Amino acid sequence: MAPLPEPAEQAAPAAKQPPLPPPGEKRRIDLHRRRAVITAERIDVRPSREAVLPPLFGFLLGLGCVTLIILGVTKDAVPYWALALLLLLALIAVPLSGITLVYALVGANVIFDRSKQSAAFQQGFLGMGIGTTDLVPFWKMDAIAVTEAGDVGGTVGGRTEEFAQWEAVLVKQSGTRLRIAGMTVPRRFASAGLAPVSELAEALSALTGAPVRFESAPADEEGPEPIAELAPSSGTLPTSARRARRPKAAPARRRSRG
Repeated sequence: MAPLPEPAEQAAPAAKQPPLPPPGEKRRIDLHRRRAVITAERIDVRPSREAVLPPLFGFLLGLGCVTLIILGVTKDAVPYWALALLLLLALIAVPLSGITLVYALVGANVIFDRSKQSAAFQQGFLGMGIGTTDLVPFWKMDAIAVTEAGDVGGTVGGRTEEFAQWEAVLVKQSGTRLRIAGMTVPRRFASAGLAPVSELAEALSALTGAPVRFESAPADEEGPEPIAELAPSSGTLPTSARRARRPKAAPARRRSRG
């Protein structure tokens, strides 16, 4: 009788990936309305890919107005009052949409650069990201906090119980808190929403040297109280359940004497 084949050895558990990728590689983390591009020397928190659609629509609308203006001037197909309106719309849509589109494609909200030893928070006015609002050196960073919006120590904002709003926040030594990025998920998926925020916080900690501080954790929701069921052996309800379900006796009527 041929010997039975030996069972295959169980695969070793996959090692946890380092917070920062190797030099020359990139890692992306999708967040709420933002995405983090992580390299070994720099971390950029940029607008999400969906942020490209509104300025792209506005830019195409402005180009359409310019096309109609050219056709109206060359072929006299558009009345002059319509040309004036098209010109006004093109002057507003093309510049603003163009700048916003460039920012959505290559701009960044927050930049952590190891070579400069600082974090730059860009101005988000009209989605153009022009100028720097805060410049924080690495040595002035106290911690990278992972918290929930509306919780104690979280950023300003009301806490919505139906949704979990996790945030990665930069805490300066002076106590100032600067929001980096966040993730919003339904409350039942709170742990899944916490994972990308924690991954971003660990990468920022490895790059800047600031420790990660978890200020909130997903609370375990208690389920509804169990309903009394029939006993599998006797098929009768427990004594307490029978007493609860027993109908009350109707009050006796007095007979009237004639």
